[in-house]
This record gives sequence, structure tokens and C-alpha cells, in this order.
Amino acid sequence: MRTRLIIREGQLTTLRGLLFGRPDVEGAAFLLCGEARSDSHVTLITHEVLPIAPDDFLRRETYGLTINSRALSRITKLARYECLSIVFAHSHPGGTAHFSTQDDGEEERLLPFLQGRVPDRVHGTLVLNETAVVGRLYLPARTALDKILVVGRRFSVANPASGVVNERFFDRQVRAFGPDIQRLLGRLHIGIVGLGGTGSPVAEQLYRLGVGELSLFDGDRLAESNLSRVYGATVADINEYKVVIAKRRLDAIGFDTHVTAFPESINRESVARQLRHCDVVFGCTDKQAPRAILTQLSQRYGIPAIDLGVLIDSHEGQIRGVFGRITTLQAGEACLFCRGRINAEAIRLESLAPEDRIRQEKDGYAPELDDPAPAVIAFTSAVASAGVAELLHRLTGFMGSDRESTEVLIAFDLSRIRTNRSLPREDCFCSDQSQEGRGDEDPFLGMVWATHTT
Repeated sequence: MRTRLIIREGQLTTLRGLLFGRPDVEGAAFLLCGEARSDSHVTLITHEVLPIAPDDFLRRETYGLTINSRALSRITKLARYECLSIVFAHSHPGGTAHFSTQDDGEEERLLPFLQGRVPDRVHGTLVLNETAVVGRLYLPARTALDKILVVGRRFSVANPASGVVNERFFDRQVRAFGPDIQRLLGRLHIGIVGLGGTGSPVAEQLYRLGVGELSLFDGDRLAESNLSRVYGATVADINEYKVVIAKRRLDAIGFDTHVTAFPESINRESVARQLRHCDVVFGCTDKQAPRAILTQLSQRYGIPAIDLGVLIDSHEGQIRGVFGRITTLQAGEACLFCRGRINAEAIRLESLAPEDRIRQEKDGYAPELDDPAPAVIAFTSAVASAGVAELLHRLTGFMGSDRESTEVLIAFDLSRIRTNRSLPREDCFCSDQSQEGRGDEDPFLGMVWATHTT
């Protein structure tokens, strides 16, 4: 069973403020979390960080603390009402981030109480010192957290120093970013939705960077017109699933990266649920419905999505403009609906059955819906590289610590790059903070899913 906790940078800052407000004594706070559970993975997503009132501490010392039953009753009632999990966090000021024998004894009393008052949820604990975080979940048995993912302007994993760097393969990268970043790359699980002109070079670059695990999602087969852009594809691969082609090519390189291919669209609920296991997702599709799914995923599961787009404005063989876009989707930031990159009407038209779509086109309601857009490998590959560079910045900060933009726009024909950051519109679902970090709920992602019988 793989275990993980996702927390936003701002939430971690708040938590540290509560725990280290008095640096001479231990501090404590609660996290209310959504869940993502499957047969192989358990993830808690931080929904809210809640303080413990000063008068609820019965004892606060350098090497221990005690809180009263009133605080515990209050948090369990709230968690049960909100259908959320509880994580108890406390500090080890001036010490190391590890669970002490005293912590073990305290949890033997605390966790049965939480499990009894808020049943059918996974609960856990965290220990923080001034620089690190460790944690464990109760499933119901005590299990160490494999990964604590921190997302925001930067992406990081608590204690990334674990792991071995293969200097034979990654020496040049280590010279650029250092061994800790290489270890961090090796601990990431990244999903790629769409393995065409942008997705296939993204997959190639992430693999060669040493990302530990890649999940590839695409229900389309290779067409003749794809050959000019899809990396690793040959004429012999025509009509093969794009993800199968990509996996075969990547596996042949021979690194330790684990690659899983899903030859189905994430428009299918069972496939979209696999995205919950990823730490970051790249959106490399030109369809709007999958982009809507990634938008909801970033909101409800705290999983950043880097969405890529390429547009060539061409008339009668003459290029009038070439544009690239890299948008990072996260809770608390403007979504693709807010930015006008996708809209409900286009998603409706995409979802029509072929015969209904043809009828809509004839009636003028869906002009050029199925017409293939211009695409050129130089531009799709450049946007893919810019997207991977955006990920590297989020991991390393090499573009500057003051950079807050969430979108990069490239005008190739004008040799121009600009960035922007937009906040959610007040009337958009992404401004509803009550949905952030909620995790698994019915219906999945708050969406209506098609029923598949095969």
C-alpha cells in the first residue's frame, strides 16, 4: 500500500506558524483532510489547518504536550460532520523530525479515539522540526507515510534526500541542479494525458530526466497524420495505441522509471480515477472535456496539472500566427474556465455521438468541430519543452524565487514570451474553497460520467 499526504505551501506555512509560535515548547494543530483511496494507494489531501486554542493545552513543555478532551471532541465532531480525516501534527523544537517512544505511547491512546469517533476514515499524525516533516497513517495499523508532497509556487517532497542517484546516467543533470533534485525527480509519479505531438516529447523528456514513475493516458490510435509529430512512432505502428508506442520506446531506453500505459480516454471514470495516484499531471490533449477533468482534479485532490496548448493560425498555407500556452492548474488559482481556455458548450459538442455531431455541423451549431487543426513538430516540441521547463522551475526555482505566474504564453512568430497570473472568478466553481482538497466524493469530481457496459 502506497501512502501520501498532499499539503499546499500556504497550509504548511500556517501549520509551522502554529507549531513554532513558541519555539521553546512543543506546539500542535489539526489538519482536516480529504481522502483518495484505492486497493493500492491511500492519499490524504489537506483541506484545512486548524489551531488548538491556548486554553486547550493542559501541558506544553520542550519535550511534550497534552491537550484536553474538549479539543478532541470538537475536532472529531467537525470531521464527522464534514466527512473528513484528522491528522494530528506536533513539533519537536530544536530536535529531529522523527517519532519518539513517547509519541508512540500517546498515539496508542489518541488514534483509537479518533477511529472510534470518526469511523471509516484514515487518520494520521505528523512530526515537524524546523526544516523537515515526517508522518504516518493508521490503515488501521500504523504505516509510515511514503511521501509528503508540498505544492504551490514550488513543488517539493518532504525529506527528498532518500534514494540513490545513478551518476552514470544523470551526472550532467546533477551538475546543473544537484543530487537532491535528482532524488526528488526519482520520487515523483507524473501522469501524461495525451501522447500526441506534445505528450510524446513530454514523456520522452520526463523519462530521460529520471522521473521515477510515468502513467500514460490516451485512448487514440496512431493515424498516418500523427507520424510527423509523435516521437518514437514508425509507419509500422499505424493503428497501434499511442500509449503502447510510447511505453515501448521508453522501456527500451533502460532506466529504472516504471511506465504504465492506459489505452483509454480519461473521459471514462475508471480511467480518470487513476490520475489520483499521480503527483503532477501534464495535460497534452486538444480536447476540452479532458481538460475540464484535470481542472477538477487540481481543485479537489490538490494535484497540480500543467496544461499545454498549441495553436497555428494558418490561411491557405500561409501562417499568420503560432501560439503556445503552458498553464499550471492548482487550487486557489484561476482554472481553464476562468481563463476562457475551455467552455461548457464546446465540451457538450465534443460529447455528442457522431451522428448527432454531424447533424449539429450541418445546422451550423458545431462549425469545423472535426476538422484537423494545423500542427508542426517544431512548435509542438517547443511547447512540450517549455512545459517540462516549467516543472523544473517548480522543483528548483531556477527562474527566480519571486516568480508567481501560473501561465506562460509564447508567440513564436513574434519571438515573444509573456507570463501572467489570474485569480479565480467569483462566479466560478474554482473560487469555492469549501471544495478544495475534498478528495473522493460521490459523484467523482462532482461530474456526470457516461455509463460504459464493456
